[in-house]
Amino acid sequence: MHALPALAAVPGARSLFRTVRRVDGPGRVGLTFDDGPEPEAVEGFLEALGSLGVRATFFLVGEQVARSPEAARRIVEAGHEIACHGYHHLNHLRLTPPATVRDLQAARDVISGETGADIHHFRPPYGVFNAASWVTAEKLGWQRVLWARWGRDWEPDATPQLICDRVLSGIRDGDVILLHDAEAYSSAGSWRRTLAAVEPLVSELRARRLEPGPVGLVAAPAEGIAGANGAGQASRPANGQRPAERGGGRSG
Repeated sequence: MHALPALAAVPGARSLFRTVRRVDGPGRVGLTFDDGPEPEAVEGFLEALGSLGVRATFFLVGEQVARSPEAARRIVEAGHEIACHGYHHLNHLRLTPPATVRDLQAARDVISGETGADIHHFRPPYGVFNAASWVTAEKLGWQRVLWARWGRDWEPDATPQLICDRVLSGIRDGDVILLHDAEAYSSAGSWRRTLAAVEPLVSELRARRLEPGPVGLVAAPAEGIAGANGAGQASRPANGQRPAERGGGRSG
């Protein structure tokens, strides 16, 4: 039972586990960034998004906020939505239920405490839920968010063009896009490559009449059976292997 929500890695399991992977509203896509804040990266992303007139959802890691609270506050001051990505960036299958609950509560306390912003959305590290994080998110009133398109921008061989191509391949109205604004849990220099992809990605989305924005403007009903339960596609596995090594995925 502890690992059951991780079955969302199997496409057929989406009929049993519900998460938000799409946003409502014609001509919209959700733009999300995981793993921050990192002080060196924040200003670059805020400047790029600000110059484009784009807001996004930043899924913050509690331990990162504790290290750099001012960087987290800058994201809120710039008008972006913040969300929870856990306190420690650990696959939840490696945590006991009590440790999971403590992790999410600590993340809530430091993220909201340092920014003054309410949290409404949650994405677990690597996109992997356990039963405790599944239930705790609901108790805290957080929507469980995964993604529909990603740039796999954490990979060492990612380039700005490749990141754009991966996101845009098969993109549909409403898709939630996953990118990363930090490299603490990824390959060195990864956020710089992602930052270089932001402007061409937004330009191409707009050329396709798709406007990027935060998840929280209007969230579509979670996919799967009716009700609040469910998960979405999984991410980098518990042993730390990259998706290319096992054919899985990664959330920031």
